[in-house]
Amino acid sequence: MELKFEITRSRTRFLDPFKKFETTELDIESRKDPLSGDSTRVLSFRARPLGPIDHQVYIERSQERPCPFCPENLERMTTRYLPQDLPEGRLSQGGATVFPNAFPYEAMNAVLVLCPEHYLRPSQFSTEILANGLSLAAVAFKRLAKGQTYASVNWNYLMPAGAGLVHPHFQLAAGKSPTRFQANLRTRARAYARAKENGDIASDYILAERQAGARWLGRLGPASWLTPFAPRAIYDVMALIPCDKGLLDLKPGQIEKLAQGISRVLAFFESEGVGYFNFTLHTQLKSGAGLPCMLRLVSRVDIPPMGVDEINYFEKLHDEMITFLPPEELAQRLRPHWAG
Repeated sequence: MELKFEITRSRTRFLDPFKKFETTELDIESRKDPLSGDSTRVLSFRARPLGPIDHQVYIERSQERPCPFCPENLERMTTRYLPQDLPEGRLSQGGATVFPNAFPYEAMNAVLVLCPEHYLRPSQFSTEILANGLSLAAVAFKRLAKGQTYASVNWNYLMPAGAGLVHPHFQLAAGKSPTRFQANLRTRARAYARAKENGDIASDYILAERQAGARWLGRLGPASWLTPFAPRAIYDVMALIPCDKGLLDLKPGQIEKLAQGISRVLAFFESEGVGYFNFTLHTQLKSGAGLPCMLRLVSRVDIPPMGVDEINYFEKLHDEMITFLPPEELAQRLRPHWAG
């Protein structure tokens, strides 16, 4: 079983009214990613520049009522664990706090408030804030997700990305069964291991991308960073940790390196005008569960001039993604920020 980076190309033609009805030809690429199995269409026309981010409307709306995640309200307005589950009620570390999700959707489901600050721009999420949050997430999984196998650290940054509150927070989820994406990733990893005599699909994918170079960013600690061959958004950046490792296997210094990579990507997002994003770290809680450790940071942008959402029926109802920004170009733009 080989890693095949599949591309199918097609061309469309039409008479263009903006060019006096001259014939215009546009190329379309259909890609399939050998790691995730994702299908993406890379379109040859470009979206307009996004411009500077402006979150003022969400900040102002958030001030109309007390924020339960702010320090003065957190103690009296957020949930606590039962004494038999967690005697101290909540977990706290370095300005971050974990407590039960009041609207749970998994066997273990918690909210992790990242910091005391009510609002931070993407570029203001330092390595320290992110490393502390990831470290506390690992502690929460160890203490509160016993018996569970598959987990994720998730982040919706502001309302257009699905957040219910402005105050920065992760959502932690763990269960015995994987999510659909995790199950597909696990199935492909296991099939690859069988075909390659215990081969590690993550290690081989990293090697192939590093040799190709066009989407490669670099390595920080245990994680290799790149732009996925078949992206899930206009801006999509991935970190991959090979060799059957998960979040719980990382040492403090390795978590710090992972956080450093996230911080760099968020600063780049802001410089590009990406004001909203989704984040997920997929991880197994038990060695040998077969789920590669993958982190994804994807944009949620409104495309100028009409503010069109980048997610449409292709993503929602066809399980295929569309992007106007080839991942090779995204990697080229990101490398100067990465080198910093």
